[in-house]
Amino acid sequence: MKHRVVLREALHRELADHLLSGFEGEGMQEEACLALWRPGDGLNRYTGILGEAVLPHDGDRDLHGNVTVLGGYLNRVVDRALGAHAGVAVLHSHPGPGWQALSGMDDDTERNIIAPFIRETKLPLLGLTMGADGVWSARFWHESGRGCVAPVHCTDVRRIGPRGTRADWAPGAHPPYVRQQSLVRTLDSWGTDAQTRLARTHICVVGAGSVGSIVLEGLARTGFEEITIIDADVVEEKNLDRLVYADRHCLGLRKVDVAAEHVRAVGTAGRLIVRAVPLSIRTERAYRLAADADVIVCCVDNAEAREVLNHIAYSNCLPLIDGGVLVDSGERLRSAKWCVHLVGPDMRCLRCREQYSSSDARDERMGTRRAGRYINGEPEDGPEPGQNTIAFCNVVAAEEIRLLVRYLVGEDWWHDNSPTAGRWSFEHRFVDAETVPFEHPGRCVGTCEFGSKRLGLGQDGRPPYPFLVEPRQRWRDRVKHSLRRFRRRIRRAVAAVAS
Repeated sequence: MKHRVVLREALHRELADHLLSGFEGEGMQEEACLALWRPGDGLNRYTGILGEAVLPHDGDRDLHGNVTVLGGYLNRVVDRALGAHAGVAVLHSHPGPGWQALSGMDDDTERNIIAPFIRETKLPLLGLTMGADGVWSARFWHESGRGCVAPVHCTDVRRIGPRGTRADWAPGAHPPYVRQQSLVRTLDSWGTDAQTRLARTHICVVGAGSVGSIVLEGLARTGFEEITIIDADVVEEKNLDRLVYADRHCLGLRKVDVAAEHVRAVGTAGRLIVRAVPLSIRTERAYRLAADADVIVCCVDNAEAREVLNHIAYSNCLPLIDGGVLVDSGERLRSAKWCVHLVGPDMRCLRCREQYSSSDARDERMGTRRAGRYINGEPEDGPEPGQNTIAFCNVVAAEEIRLLVRYLVGEDWWHDNSPTAGRWSFEHRFVDAETVPFEHPGRCVGTCEFGSKRLGLGQDGRPPYPFLVEPRQRWRDRVKHSLRRFRRRIRRAVAAVAS
């Protein structure tokens, strides 16, 4: 299992101000502090979510070129960690740049002095080192059955902010990025460094329907190397006017399987990993697989799923891009509009942006409201929920891809120094032919649980209602599914020969 650390950009800046203060001018004084962390929800990746920094008071450490954290400081932080059900992180700085190796003195301090000290928390010690250029390195000290502790080094430390996300990678965590002829135009647009950041970002797409199918096409051709697709539905005939990866030979097959096969066929990445998850996001396994990602792209059409994704994004400190369409129609189209938003830590959440309401999500869970009922005022026997067209979903998907790429490749000089810099949200009104962009809003309203008490809680920030039971696929269903896939290949082969 891979290990990583996630922290908010605002926390990174606070820690950098403290840890690098001894290097100002000609100074060579290392610094240290302690912090609290919580384990994330991921299934295949162990994530430490760095939360509250506990900066030292006078007398909490000795500064002598190196730095020694004293017992009273440790005791105070351990007591706070026990009260918060959190782990303890020890952070210090090194005068060299880049990812820092663990020195012999650091190893001895963390292994033999600090790690046993925090045993009461029942969580590993998280050690982080910041180089003089602000680059992090990290490791978890896990205790073996014999009472010994050993470090497991993280592959990366990722910072999440309202203007962008950056990851500091361990040497050897990824092979060097190789320029490929299939991505020449893409690479020449923003350069190898930016393309490397894109390629190494794990994207989870929730919803492989009309918008999701086009988002997946864009991700595959842009060169993303790891993509997770979550959707519980199968391809139906009414989907064929909007699913770019499906045709009549795909009817009855699971959307994620057909979409994954298509992504593998058209993907331009040299090392492509596509994970198909045929489950509702309300099941625990799908929830945890989404939390494994670096960025989530929401392509769902119901309040219940949006609420679950809000929990994942804020409790695991992950950015989330959401898009949706609202159609008002009768005998003719009266209006149509669509919105696209970027949300996440230190940004206003989906509920505060009025993209769903808790009451609608509750009613959908209880079965008293049809999921995806975003057609205004239709009668109960009227149009089915989830109306959309290829014209509308094309634009929404394109805007989600645009926001994603801009968020990942954006340079610091793209933005000014204002906390509201950047436009990460817009609404387009189709009939009026009018687009309304919004300046980046501040945090959630004061009473919102996502912007405060659930932020960074990891496993403790899950929804208060139970997960759905994961359906068991019977052997008859597996055989039926395999036969459908085989027939699809035969029909396509026959059609190709006939043409």
